[in-house]
Amino acid sequence: MSRRFRLPRGTRDFAPEEMAKRSYAERLIRRVFERYGFQQVQTPIFETFALFALRSGEEIRSKMFVFTVDGEEMVLRPEVTAAVCRMISMGELDLSKKPLRLYYVGQCYRYEEPQAGRYREFWQAGVELMGSPNPEADAEVIALAVDVIRELGIKGFELRVGDMRVIRGLLSDSGVPEEAQNRVIGPLDVLGSNVDKLTLYADRLKSGGELTEEELADLSRRLDDLRLWKEEEYRRMASGESKLPPSLEPLLEVDPRVYTVKELYKSGRRGELAELVENSIRDLKEAQKARWVYYGIEYEENGELKKAKLSSSTAEALLRTMSLRGPRNSVLSAARRVFSSYPSALRALDVYREVLDLLPYYGVEDYVADLSIARGLEYYTGTVFEIHCPYLGAQKQVCGGGRYDKLVEEFGGPSMPATGFALGFDRLVLAMEKSGVEFPPPARADVYVAAVSASVIPYAIEVSRKLREAGVRVEMDIMRRSIRESLSFASRMEIPFVAIVGEKEAAEGKVALRIMGEKKQVTLTPEEAAALVASRVGAR
Repeated sequence: MSRRFRLPRGTRDFAPEEMAKRSYAERLIRRVFERYGFQQVQTPIFETFALFALRSGEEIRSKMFVFTVDGEEMVLRPEVTAAVCRMISMGELDLSKKPLRLYYVGQCYRYEEPQAGRYREFWQAGVELMGSPNPEADAEVIALAVDVIRELGIKGFELRVGDMRVIRGLLSDSGVPEEAQNRVIGPLDVLGSNVDKLTLYADRLKSGGELTEEELADLSRRLDDLRLWKEEEYRRMASGESKLPPSLEPLLEVDPRVYTVKELYKSGRRGELAELVENSIRDLKEAQKARWVYYGIEYEENGELKKAKLSSSTAEALLRTMSLRGPRNSVLSAARRVFSSYPSALRALDVYREVLDLLPYYGVEDYVADLSIARGLEYYTGTVFEIHCPYLGAQKQVCGGGRYDKLVEEFGGPSMPATGFALGFDRLVLAMEKSGVEFPPPARADVYVAAVSASVIPYAIEVSRKLREAGVRVEMDIMRRSIRESLSFASRMEIPFVAIVGEKEAAEGKVALRIMGEKKQVTLTPEEAAALVASRVGAR
C-alpha cells in the first residue's frame, strides 16, 4: 500500500501561479533596495544557538528549532540581522567601505503554534545600513521601507515611528540596569501587541463588524491567558505565596463571561463582548504593572542572577507611553509632559525629533509618531518603526525595524552603529492582492514551438535553441500534438506566440509565427521572430 505524505505544520507549497506573484514582488523589492545602493548578502539557513541566546537568553530556545550537529547546538535562523552582525565580527566584510549597505532575501523559522498569517517557515527581505550614527541614516532607512511599499502598489498602509532611547532613558533615570531594561522591553512589546489586537477586535465588535473563526479563536486565547494569570495569582494570594498586596485582589476577579466568548459572539451579543474585551485591556495593563512593581525583573549581570523592581511611578510612566501616538507635534508635547522628571528621556526626544524633521525631505510626510513601539528584539537602541496594513487584521504588520548600535560589538566585532528593517514577505504579497495589484500573467513561455511532423523535430529543436539564445522564453512541444491541439494548448497556457515548423519552413530556414492575440500569422527567420517577440514582451 502506498504511503500518504503531508506538509509539516506551519509550512506551505507554492504552485507556479503563486510563485509568479512572489517572484514579481521579489523583483520589485530588489529593484528598490539596489536603487538606494544596497548590495546583497547571504547567510546560512542555520546558525549556532549561542548567536541568538547571547541577547535574548536561554528562554528563546522554546521559540526556535534547535538541533545538535557535531556536538554543538544549532538553530534554524529566526531572523537575519544577527547573522549579518556575525559576518562583520568575523571580518568577512570590508569596513573601509562604510557605510555598509547590505540587503538579504530568504527563509526564516520560528517554533510557534501556527495561526492565520503566521507560519513556522516564513520569508523576510531586509536591509542593514551599518556605520552611521546620524539621524539621516535612520530617516533614509524609513524612506526606503516606504518606497518598497509604494513600489509594490500596496494601498492603505500606515507608518509608525518611535524611539527606544526614550523608554531606555526613562528606565536609566529610574536606576534600572541595562540588562534589566532588556527584560522590560520584551514584556512591554507583548503587552502593546496584545492591546493593539484586542483594541482592533473591540472596535470591530462595537461597529457591528465580523470576526473570522481564526480571529475569534485568537481573541479567546488572549482573554484566556489573562484569566489563567488571574486564577493562578488568586490561588497564590489565598495560600500566602503572592507578592501582590491585598488591595489588588479586585484585579484578580474573573469575569464569568470570559468562559463564553464564542457563545456571546455567535448569539449576537457583540456589545457585551466588546465591553469584556475593553475591561480586559485595562486589566492587562494593571497586571503587567503589578508584575513589574511587586515581582520585579530577573536579569543576569556578570554571571550573577539579580532582580530589579520598578517603582510604581516608573511602571505608570511606561504604561503611559502606550497612549503616546498620533500627530508629530501633539505626541512630542505630550511626551515632554510625561517625561518631565526624566532628563535622559527628554534628551532622547530631541534626537527623535531630528529624525522626524528629516522625513519630509525624503517624501515621507504621512506617518504616526508612536512612542508606544517597543519592538520585541532587545537589541534596538534608538529609532524604531513599523508599517501596518490594517485590512490584514490581527497580523497587520508588514515591516519592522530600527537602530541597533551595540549588537556588532556584543558579538565580538568593532563598535558599529547600525539601523535596518525586515519586511514580512508573505504578508506583503497578501497586501498586494488585497490592494488590487495586477500581477503579470504566469505565462510559462513567450513562444510555443510546434512541429508539424516528426521529420522536422530536429529543425524545431534548432529554432527553439536560437530563440532561447536571443533571450526569449521558449517551450517546445514534446507531446507530438497536432497543430490544432498545439494552438489550443498555447491559448490555455496564455503563451502569446506559436512558432509553427513544417517541411516548407525547415527548407527555407524560417518559421510561421502565429500571434495569438491578433489571430495573425507571419513567416520570419528565427532571428526575426526573436526580435518581434522581444519587442512585444521584452528580452530576458
